Amino acid sequence: MEENSNSKKNEIKISISSTLENLSVIRALIRTYLNSYKIDERTIMEILTITDELTTNVVEHGYQYKPGELIICIEKDENLIKLVVEDNGVGFDDSKMSKEEGGMGLMIAKKMSDNFKIEKKINGTKFKVEKRLKEEK
Repeated sequence: MEENSNSKKNEIKISISSTLENLSVIRALIRTYLNSYKIDERTIMEILTITDELTTNVVEHGYQYKPGELIICIEKDENLIKLVVEDNGVGFDDSKMSKEEGGMGLMIAKKMSDNFKIEKKINGTKFKVEKRLKEEK
């Protein structure tokens, strides 16, 4: 394979309607991407869990089950997987971090990540996650 000088050569980015039905499509796409790099199964499961939690959060809280755009970007950068989950919904509410109000999913995603950031946008939220990997030989 030829090396490309483009630093984003390993990145995929999709924009998909934020429906519960599409979450399985996102999961399958992420799994296929990670499998193509021979990532170990435990790390794949952790990244899929993080993806599930964040994308479900967008559907439930970002758009409150109404139609909206869900943007997913994943990139393998040396020994890191960089994942971005973004929406243009109602925005992240810091006050709703209790289990009863849905904060548990974000806590799970944060614990499984090596680096986890929530960026508030004018309209919506951007979750940025980094996960270190061990590649299978």
